[in-house]
Amino acid sequence: MKLRIGSVPYLNAKPLVDWFHSAECDADVELTYAVPSQLAQMLRRDELDVANVSIFEAFQNPDLTLVPGISISAYGAVKSVRLFSQAPLSELRTVALDTSSLTSVALTKILLSEQFHAQPTYVSQPPHLETMLHTCDAGLIIGDLKLFALHADTTVYDLGQGWFALTGLPFVYAGWLARTDRATPEMAAVLNRAKAWGLERLEPLAAKWAERMDLPLDRSRDYLLNVMNYDLTPDQRHGLETFHQKCREHALLK
Repeated sequence: MKLRIGSVPYLNAKPLVDWFHSAECDADVELTYAVPSQLAQMLRRDELDVANVSIFEAFQNPDLTLVPGISISAYGAVKSVRLFSQAPLSELRTVALDTSSLTSVALTKILLSEQFHAQPTYVSQPPHLETMLHTCDAGLIIGDLKLFALHADTTVYDLGQGWFALTGLPFVYAGWLARTDRATPEMAAVLNRAKAWGLERLEPLAAKWAERMDLPLDRSRDYLLNVMNYDLTPDQRHGLETFHQKCREHALLK
């Protein structure tokens, strides 16, 4: 039976999924790309068997199982999950939240509350920074490396760096979440083969996607080789459990 896989379209997922497009792939899969919030809905509607989706969805959906050994994580600054602010973070009144995101929306609320004692009004908006900053004091954007450039009169707050400063732990942004009724050792084996293939090819993948995404090669290379981590170690699980606990404490779970 064909394995229905969903993945985010961002650069950080390419080492986990490019094997499926390669000549070496011998797995029978159907791959769909969508933003995290859409992937979560597709899993709920039984349109996918497994998806590389926001880890926050694992807290909300009891019918999902986290595939072991794989994550999209970072120790400290992540560079692609950032809050752009026109005011001091402790003085924010309104924040626009990227509708693409689930995990980073929750992380923003936790960090602003615990690090800056801010309780702004949150508004969901499409990820268009200029529109966000026209209507709100700050805007959360995920996944777009072209936003590395600083904006005049704008503070750029890296959520990964903020989490590490708060907890001293890595942050798990996403993982392979499988419908529990579909999760099998064979599925896990396929996904781990894809990961192993990608980790052996980080340099060529960085070059390939820098060209296709119109990104500077040095940024693409640094991001895949030095920023992102694709394991799921006890340390990363500790970070994941701490995030889950804070989501409960801040009443962010439905």
